[in-house]
Amino acid sequence: MMVFIIPVKSKTVTSDWDVFSRLTNRCINSICNQSNTDFKILIPCHEIPDTEFSNDPRVEFLRMEFSPPALNNNEDLWKLRADKGRKIKFAADHAIKMGASYVMTVDSDDCISNKICKFVNKNGSDSISGWHVKKGYLYPEGKRYLYLNIKNFHTICGTCVIIKPELIDLMYGKNFWFDHERTNFENGLSLLPLPFPGAIYSMLNGINIRLDVKEMKKRTKFNPYSSEAIKTLFRRLAKYRLLPLAFVKKEFSIYDV
Repeated sequence: MMVFIIPVKSKTVTSDWDVFSRLTNRCINSICNQSNTDFKILIPCHEIPDTEFSNDPRVEFLRMEFSPPALNNNEDLWKLRADKGRKIKFAADHAIKMGASYVMTVDSDDCISNKICKFVNKNGSDSISGWHVKKGYLYPEGKRYLYLNIKNFHTICGTCVIIKPELIDLMYGKNFWFDHERTNFENGLSLLPLPFPGAIYSMLNGINIRLDVKEMKKRTKFNPYSSEAIKTLFRRLAKYRLLPLAFVKKEFSIYDV
């Protein structure tokens, strides 16, 4: 059995709980669209989001007993990451008790391919530690297009780790920081690249921590007279492919929120 883990932020540190709940609902719906039904969803949280899955037998909400992070300014973002890491660890330990073969971490505003559970349950073995989502899509909310990242999606989006739950500690640095970019470990184990695009990273949805509107403007600013800007453009052209949203709608169960 595969277990999907959706760590959910506290209402106290969420700018718009209604939008957050709708995005989380879409995320859960995307996971529930798996072609293989041998899975469960664990949602570690302080408050249960307002979704249509509160009584769904496939979904279990795990209420955290520790306090949510107290944020003073943007420099406190590490507290959010530590909070996320603690929730993932708690859910992974719970997944072990459930007999899970693998767990996948999924950010609450993202969507995943409906092929993942079937692939993992078919290809998992004692010799395979897990997979990382090397290819994935970046979706500006509300648009009719998205970008396929073919090289390093796992360094951009947290919805990218599939690993045996008993190995979850390998993903951690200091202070419960869950490092989703890790694919190779000091003990010689590693995460294989998933052989197909596995996730959609929701951008500009109003609750992003990393790629918000300000950051996107900064990254997409282009100066045609700058040699460095031109080099950056060619690097992006080598890494991204522009595709219509309709191309992936069914597979990822994505819709406007």
